[in-house]
Amino acid sequence: MRGSSMPDIGAKNELVVLDAIRSAPEGSSQSEVVRRSGLSRQAVSLITRRLMDRGLVETDGTLSAGRGKPRTVLRVVPSSLLAAGVHLDPTGITLVIVDLGANVVAEKALGPPGSDPDAGVARIAAGLEELLATMYEDGWRTPGGQSAREALLGVGVAAPGGLDWRRGVLVDPPWMPDWWDTPLVEMLSRATGRTVLLDKDTNAALAAEIWASERLSEQTLLYVYVSAGVGSAVSSAGRVQRGSTTQAGEIGHLPTGLEGPVCGCGRRACLSIFTDVHAMLRRVDAAQDELSSASLEADGERLEALLAAATSGDRLAARIAQEHGTALGEALRTLIGIHDPHRVIIGGPYWRALEPFAMSQVL
Repeated sequence: MRGSSMPDIGAKNELVVLDAIRSAPEGSSQSEVVRRSGLSRQAVSLITRRLMDRGLVETDGTLSAGRGKPRTVLRVVPSSLLAAGVHLDPTGITLVIVDLGANVVAEKALGPPGSDPDAGVARIAAGLEELLATMYEDGWRTPGGQSAREALLGVGVAAPGGLDWRRGVLVDPPWMPDWWDTPLVEMLSRATGRTVLLDKDTNAALAAEIWASERLSEQTLLYVYVSAGVGSAVSSAGRVQRGSTTQAGEIGHLPTGLEGPVCGCGRRACLSIFTDVHAMLRRVDAAQDELSSASLEADGERLEALLAAATSGDRLAARIAQEHGTALGEALRTLIGIHDPHRVIIGGPYWRALEPFAMSQVL
């Protein structure tokens, strides 16, 4: 077993202190950082000075809380560091550049991943380079004068499971068979020259919620991600639980207890029967005696058309949309009983469109 060296521990403690300061956007005193980090006051003081010397943290006035010396307010400098994000989804690829405050400073939408992983990775790398070049031309700089390219720490990729985040491999993501067993981290790192991290889209979405709120980092959270399929993620004390093989939260075959057809897995009325967009659209096609050959790229448009029909009073469309919510509600009751969360968050690319039809059935 490999032990930790003093430089390793020092770097880790810097991240702990930086995160403790960052998690309070309104500012934090050194005493509050000591409480959040669990480190000694002396260690926090030394680390804070180093972070200030590097331009990552600044002081912002003082706070007076009754008797005693006023406390100096510490804040992160959001524009001191950048990270790139890649959302790899069957319907399309989205690129963003965010600062230390998780503010989006540049973004770009690409088309669907396609059937060639090498070409897809090349498109992602080229798209990120275009964003950095545009920021340079626009004059973006850190307070210390660094360009976006110099301030960029690395690239985080959110993709549908199954995947292996430790090995950085897409194992068998749904609706992307040509990307199965793709060593994405290795390929994208080689194409960009950057450190690359990979995680499931559900986990990444929950991590973003935790990042945005100190309060959420202290709770047990259940996140349900509504996209072309439905997945989930759970966190406790600010840490997302991935499971031993990054498969935690795969709920497509969760039994709903509803009346429904037999799933491909052999069970009846699995959650995916009612919530996978493909399955919803196949039910429309079957009722209309059609066989759709539309690509997944067009499924988002077809889902919008289905929901528009439901709004206009089409009984089949309304029933399919409502059954999505009914099945989701049954799954949520099961998940809440298992995880006992403080809070449930529902999000994802398709939730905004489905919410008006599904929410009354979920509650």
